Amino acid sequence: MKTPLLAVLLVASTAVGASAAGRQDDLDFVANRVPQLHANFFFQLDPALYRQAGANIAANLDTLTDAEFYVQLTALIAMAGDPHTAIYLNGSAAAAAGFQQFPLILRWLDDGVFVTGAAAPYTRALGAQLVGVGGMPIAQVVAQLATLIPHVNDQWVQYMAEKYLLGQQILQGLHVVPVAPATSLTFRTLAGEVFTLDVSPGSNSSLSSLPDSAAGIYPDYLQNTSQNYWFTYSAANRLLYFKYNSCGDMPGNPFANFANQVLATVDANPVDTFVFDLRGNTGGNSAVWNPLINGLTARLAALLSNPQFHMYGVIDNGTFSSGSLDAMTLKQPLLRGLVQVLGEPTGGATQGYGNVTGFTLPSSGLVGQYSTQFITGPSYVPAGPAFQPDIAISVRSTDFFARHDHVMAAILARTDAVPPPPSGSAIAVNGASFRADQGLAPGSFASVFGSYSQVPDQVLVAGIPGRVVAATASQVNFLVPALAPLGPAAISVRANGSELASGQATITSSGPGIFVLRPDPSQPGAVENQDASMNTSSSPADAGSIVQIYATGNGPVDASGNAPVSVFFGDLPADVLASVPLTQYPGLWQINVRVPAGITGEVPLFVVAQNLASNAVTLSVR
Repeated sequence: MKTPLLAVLLVASTAVGASAAGRQDDLDFVANRVPQLHANFFFQLDPALYRQAGANIAANLDTLTDAEFYVQLTALIAMAGDPHTAIYLNGSAAAAAGFQQFPLILRWLDDGVFVTGAAAPYTRALGAQLVGVGGMPIAQVVAQLATLIPHVNDQWVQYMAEKYLLGQQILQGLHVVPVAPATSLTFRTLAGEVFTLDVSPGSNSSLSSLPDSAAGIYPDYLQNTSQNYWFTYSAANRLLYFKYNSCGDMPGNPFANFANQVLATVDANPVDTFVFDLRGNTGGNSAVWNPLINGLTARLAALLSNPQFHMYGVIDNGTFSSGSLDAMTLKQPLLRGLVQVLGEPTGGATQGYGNVTGFTLPSSGLVGQYSTQFITGPSYVPAGPAFQPDIAISVRSTDFFARHDHVMAAILARTDAVPPPPSGSAIAVNGASFRADQGLAPGSFASVFGSYSQVPDQVLVAGIPGRVVAATASQVNFLVPALAPLGPAAISVRANGSELASGQATITSSGPGIFVLRPDPSQPGAVENQDASMNTSSSPADAGSIVQIYATGNGPVDASGNAPVSVFFGDLPADVLASVPLTQYPGLWQINVRVPAGITGEVPLFVVAQNLASNAVTLSVR
């Protein structure tokens, strides 16, 4: 006969006072009750390991601080490895239990964790990357946080770490930082400046944000986050954008009514593009959106009579649970394989335990949930720890702070594939954007990064020398040979005839990149106003005026010597007046375009050539 875990814990600990008794109640609930309530708590966990971990907590019940105890309790339930079964150390219940938050907002982007909101004492950190906590490198901190976050993939750890990195008591309970009123956080700016701030917990009710939504165009996916769902129709792009933030009905506008509004808009307007955006949708009831899916399916014949019609789904690391399930239904046979999914792998697996029931710990009041059912994924999606996009497109800090949605740019560009990232000890990227998800166009500027034993004097692309423009021991700026063949190409960085480093990149017919003036989070662009002044916030362009954009990677030119290009201000297409490679300055591409009427403030600007979107820069418009 097996000994009940409760008996083990009672033998291992001696309750002293109400606090210890309360901890014992919470420990018993997690150690005994949750495994009983869960559909299959030990589906991948040895019960003996769980009993021992619980006994270890019980043995120190009267010596642990509250932070240490509840962090360890959270790690205990996370041992099951079920992302739907957890205690949450953020939110109002955690705050009431003493878990305080720093007055910052963090966002995990492709190139790191960045500060997007900050209270007045800490606004210096806005736009900077968080690189250390209490002197510990961020990667090590996140590895410790991962023990508190039940997960089956790194994406969900990243999504939750945005929140848990702000928890002072979480970090103290993990012994990442000492118990003190303030915590040392280290940041690095885009220009490379490293600085440390001592940050204390506080209210996040009045934070400064970067980018500021009131100062210019704001990406759709960051708008209306308090609404479960919303949509907008762009007549300029003949595009219907549907943002699905949460799988649940909204009071006053149930989803069935909302679906009718969307479908009526589809019926009344020309639609070339329909976008289902499920970024940040952490779940709910996966059946809620069925009226919309059913309505669109019934209209497929009519929609497909338009040869320009395309459908896209968008996912990221915050797409989880029913959000993931709904994203996967976009691949159902009834939609005939018409939906192309872009973005990042989901935080949720393709199948697993779910259909949760919430709980409140009896003493602390901390809240959590456990799974009651195994949810099988759809047969038409391969099983795996995440639902994968058809086209992987990440959001970098330079996109985010420039108010740019690179996923929507790819949709507007009708991108059907992106070049594989460069590899090796010599990483060659577009010389204007520095993006690793772009190819290199013949005749364009490129930069190859590495750690070279001496300053290089030559770069070979597929065996053809490129013209070196500038070089240091870590970066070489060069012109891609005009005769470089399309496709995979070997990159060789040399000095005095000897190879210092090598890699592989992809040569593409075009590879648009707009030059950036300086390493600023908002990415001020190399753009001249109509009067030839450089565009800045103090020298903005007028709506309706003509600006000159300086870029590289134009690709082939037509019979008139123009390189075909589309230009977007936010998501508004603009009138292109000229698009010419400057023969007197090889590699440089000038685009003259009229600023659309009706826009003001800070505006993201990007270009599209041959179905590939450039980086975005910020244009100031009055």
